[in-house]
Parts: sequence; C-alpha cells; structure tokens
Amino acid sequence: MSIRKMLRGALTALLAAVMALAAVPVSAEISVPALIKVGLYYGSSVKSVVTVTSDRGFYAGRFNDREFIEDRIIEAATVIVRINENGQLSVDDQNGNPLYVESGGTGIGLRPFYTEVWEERMTVEGSAYRGSMNFVRDGDGFDVINIVDIDQYLYGVVSREMSETWPLEALKAQAVCSRNYAAQNIGKHSGHGFDVCANTHCQMYTGMEREAQTVYDAVDATKGQVMAYDDALCECYYSSSAGSSTEDVRYVWGNEVPYLTSVDNSYEDTENITNGVWSGILTVDEASTIMRNKGYDVGDVQKIEALEYSPSGRVTKLRVTGNTAIKTVELEECRTLFSTVTKSQSFTVVGDGDAQGQAYVAVTDGGSLIRQRPTQLELLTGSGRAQLDRSELYVTNGTYQKTYADSDAESTPNTSFIFKGTGWGHGVGMSQYGAKGMAENGYTYDEILTHYFSGAYIHQAY
Repeated sequence: MSIRKMLRGALTALLAAVMALAAVPVSAEISVPALIKVGLYYGSSVKSVVTVTSDRGFYAGRFNDREFIEDRIIEAATVIVRINENGQLSVDDQNGNPLYVESGGTGIGLRPFYTEVWEERMTVEGSAYRGSMNFVRDGDGFDVINIVDIDQYLYGVVSREMSETWPLEALKAQAVCSRNYAAQNIGKHSGHGFDVCANTHCQMYTGMEREAQTVYDAVDATKGQVMAYDDALCECYYSSSAGSSTEDVRYVWGNEVPYLTSVDNSYEDTENITNGVWSGILTVDEASTIMRNKGYDVGDVQKIEALEYSPSGRVTKLRVTGNTAIKTVELEECRTLFSTVTKSQSFTVVGDGDAQGQAYVAVTDGGSLIRQRPTQLELLTGSGRAQLDRSELYVTNGTYQKTYADSDAESTPNTSFIFKGTGWGHGVGMSQYGAKGMAENGYTYDEILTHYFSGAYIHQAY
C-alpha cells in the first residue's frame, strides 16, 4: 500500500472518529457533586440519643455544608451522641463521660478514622454506613445526616431498588437513573439541612446493609455517567412495573417533558411479577374513611367511577360520589387517593351493587346535596311541567360518552368496590422489570436507557 493511501485511510478514520465524537452532545453545564447529604433520621424520626461505632475511632468536628472541619481525634471505638443537660450536642464514651461537645450550635460531625487500607465506614444504631455523619439539632432532638461519596451512596441505593441477582445491564441502567435522581434533587430537603432522604419519598437507602459485588460492578462501570437531554440533566424517573407501556408524564403530573413520553414496555413480564397484576376491595366504610382522612368528606361513599383514561389506558379522572357531596380527582391522584388498593393508574373499578351503573342527578336546596333518580325529577319544558320517561340515559362531554340504565325500580346500594389493575408505581420513565426483561434479551444498559428516555443520551459528568 502506498504512503498516500495509508495517509488517506488514516485521515478517513480520524475524520470518522471526530464526527462520532461530535455526534455526542457535551455540556459544561452538567455537574454532579462529589458528596451527597442523606437524611437518615429527621422529622418524626428525630433522635435524642444514638450509639455510633468505628473500629479505629473518629475525627470529631463540624461540617460547613459538605466540607468537614476537623477539631480533634476520638480514640474510642464506641461513642454515644446525645443532648446534654445544657442543651448541647455531646459525644460521650460508654460511661457517660463527654469526649467532645458542640460549640455555637453548629452541630457535630464525626468521620471514622481510616487509612488507605481501612475504608471510611461506621455504624449508627447498629446499621453500617460509608462516609461521615452530621448531627444537627432539630427541636428537642437532632437529625442524623450521612454525608457520603455519591457513588458509594449508589451502592446502597441500587441494592435496594433492584435485586442484586438481576442482569448486570439492568443494574447499570438503575445506577445511571439513581445517579441522575440524586444529582437532580440536591437540596430537596434543604429545610432539614440535607439533600435527599433515605426512603421511597426519594430513593431507598439503607447504607451497606444489602451491598453486593454485582452492584459494585454496575455502579463502578457507569461511574460519572448521567442521562442528559438538550445539554441538561434528565429527570430519570422509574417505577417497579408499567404493564404493556409506560406513561406520558402529562397524564401523571400534568407537565410535558420530551423524553418522558409513553413507550413500549413489552419486555416486562407483567403477568408473573410482584404486583404486575393486582386487585383489591374497599368497603363503603373504608372508602368513606379514606375520603374524610384526605380532607374530602363526601359522606357515605356510594359510587366510584373512572371517567377518563389516557391513550395508554390509565385513569386520568376519577369521581367519588357520596350521599352529601361529590369529589372528582385527576391525574396521579387517581392512583394515590385509594393507594391502599390501587398500585397504579391502570385500573378498573366497579361496585358490587347495581347502583354503580344507574344514573342519579345531584340537586341542592342551598344547604345540602340530595341525589335523586332522573325519573323522580320534574322537568320544566316549553309545554309545561313533565317527567322524564326514558329507559336509557347518556352523558357526554363531547369526547367521552357513558350510558346508564334507568328504571323506577329501587337499586341495590354498593357495599364495596372492586379494583383490578396492572403495573406498580407511577409508570413514568423506566420500568425496572422492563429493564430486567430487556437485559435478559440482550440489550445493553445504554440501549435500555435511551429506549425509556426518548431522545436522551448518556453524558460523562466526571
């Protein structure tokens, strides 16, 4: 081969490589913090005393946001953090002798003493965590905040959000989603001084409790990777299962996001997974109590009806009719209103009496609401007063139409309501069981992620 041909081939290869790199959007705007602050105990779980251990003792000091300022070394392997008689946070030995006391109400930070051989880890109330702990006064007690490297945090999250026995490519997809969620929600709980909590309100996290080698492999293999769209971090939502398709975010939370649209989810084995197919029953008393507890007192619940559905078949408008009022909820509240039975928005509901399918008209005297059958009403027409005389009625909003049977016979009231549905969770973004199914069928984690987040791409943030 001539030198000219070799140079031409090399130039062609170089140009192809440059074009490939140019096809991957890169943004300096996307950043992920090295450390994340996780609230372990706060609010209703605030502590007044905790036992903390570290094999080689502690550095004691305070935190300035994420920066640890060391004050002294505590050689004791077991210490007690409590509020002393002066109302200060104090680190005591097991005999109650103070070893370190906060100054100026700044809280107390503890870092386990470690070397390159000994990893930075400690226990709080018997549970093991990586990183450090910050103890901050909260009312009569104190919050416990784990400040930890974000990838070590993901060791604890991925191991709770997915089984460590699942395919590696599914675990990688979960690692990227969870990294996105963490980065997107920095400061979510800033009122309590931390970023994210350790339960399902944010992401499940129990420290080192369920870590596994497969999870380490998944997090390490995707280190620094996040999903991005249009040079910004994606909101990478995920839920356990979604049935045959995921849901467009507009039918759950009402906003429009180009990469959170409904996509095929046929690799999910919905029929054979936990809560993939579900059913539940609410009695009238149970439904009525739930409504009152939610601030929607409609009296005794008599009917529950799904009025509108999204194109994917999820309930987007639900009406609850009581003997004193009617309440209609929309979008995600269709799932959360009766969350003791409804695992998703993809469900049907019927009553056990024939009242569920019969028509009523709500009338009021200005003080109370009365439900009457249409045949009991007098109508004012151009020819005078008349009574409605039809065996079938229908209502419409111009798009949807529903037909009701009508008769003079007394209806059998509902005593309970039967819900049947598919999927578990909000259904937006990635289905975890769908990701598992795709991985089992040979798809890689990046193919899984770009399928569920349409138009998004993987960005190397660090």
